[in-house]
Amino acid sequence: MSLRIARPWKDPKTGVYYLRQRVPSDLLVGVKGQIVALPIGPAWASIKVGSVVQASLRTKEPKEARIRHSAADGALKELWQAERSGALSSTDPGGVFEHKDWRRHLVPVGNVIPLEPLPAPSPAKANEPHFTAGDLFERWALDRADKRAPNTIKRYRGSYRSFDAFANGRDARDLTSDDVFAWAERRRDVEGISPRAINKNDLVAVSSVFRWASSRASGKLLEMNPAAGLSLDEPRIVAQRERTFRESEIAAILSAASGVEPRGKNPTREFARRWCPWLAAYTGARIGELTSLEQRDIRIEAGIPIMHLRVTKTGEPRVVPLHAHLIEQGFFDFVGTLPGGPLFYDPRKHRVGSAVTPAELQSRSVAEWVRVTVKLDPGVDPNHGWRHTWKTRALAVGIEERLRDAITGHRVASVGRRYETPTLTMLAEAIRRFPRYQAEMTHENILDTYGKAIHS
Repeated sequence: MSLRIARPWKDPKTGVYYLRQRVPSDLLVGVKGQIVALPIGPAWASIKVGSVVQASLRTKEPKEARIRHSAADGALKELWQAERSGALSSTDPGGVFEHKDWRRHLVPVGNVIPLEPLPAPSPAKANEPHFTAGDLFERWALDRADKRAPNTIKRYRGSYRSFDAFANGRDARDLTSDDVFAWAERRRDVEGISPRAINKNDLVAVSSVFRWASSRASGKLLEMNPAAGLSLDEPRIVAQRERTFRESEIAAILSAASGVEPRGKNPTREFARRWCPWLAAYTGARIGELTSLEQRDIRIEAGIPIMHLRVTKTGEPRVVPLHAHLIEQGFFDFVGTLPGGPLFYDPRKHRVGSAVTPAELQSRSVAEWVRVTVKLDPGVDPNHGWRHTWKTRALAVGIEERLRDAITGHRVASVGRRYETPTLTMLAEAIRRFPRYQAEMTHENILDTYGKAIHS
């Protein structure tokens, strides 16, 4: 008769290894529903006993999984043997049972779990002062300041504030995958964040910081990344419509933009509504990239009118040629009427150090204005819809994918393509081929309207 050797089980979805051991039938009635404390790597895990005991080994590494599985599996089998032999004895009126030799515990549900102390950390870690999840993030942000885009660090900080609040001051070294998963569930069930957004944003942010903290780059502040492989199940979403704007929506948005006139002492909001939809329509740029533009970013290089997008989602600036139709509408003339500085916001009107930049506020304002003004279908994004629309129209006229990606700032798909850097002339030719839109104001109206607004 062959002996069956217990092995770690690998979750095919997450890649995380698990201990899975069926409870012996002769013990099932006595132990089912209780909680067992098992050694998992450097810590202890509290596992509720069912017909099967299942516990995450908190690693994706096969070798480490075998080591952790061996220890946990052996402890569990010793516990079953002790239960059979009567070596487990009650230590208090509440029904806590202790194995006299192994000092493992079985605790009825609802009782406090008297876990063994965590193993002593290494001497280097023993002298490390207490640090929270928030402290860990700030260390990561300082170390990654020259390696990550500022917008990425900013996005991660928002997720980490939520996680730090949930961790409630606990030492980051004590946080487990169960803690991270419980936080993700709270984001979904209490805060109303969609599982897709949590997986794509929150868990990516937390896992990135923990991965750094468990690497040599940080000096191995943590033993492992407790967020590795975690994700929430995402409901299947059936798109109600395409992400591009329809012809009627394009006409409505651009016509509304052409009709905007500046008013008041701070006309930058009207400037953004007038020009950002048109700029996005002809370049596929993100509205937030456009609302960050300054007068110095609009110029002529090598005889080609361009805009220099310095503030981008990826942190990589890019130069994009301007379509002739924008010049004909008077965009260059409008820029020339300004005294300098940002085109679409007044920095004097915004608080220094605010969590949201004035460019982001203006981007949101444009989106809200578009949606309300043209009664836009809720199934399409009023800002991001231009990126889908531009790439689709560019594809229709045969503009090469590499040029489409360079203009819109999308990362290329292969290492080989990263060696290809389209020239400004190549990009300008692509923009020249891009088809014109129809709705517009006349050149004369632009000069008259905006010139008076600036100098009034």
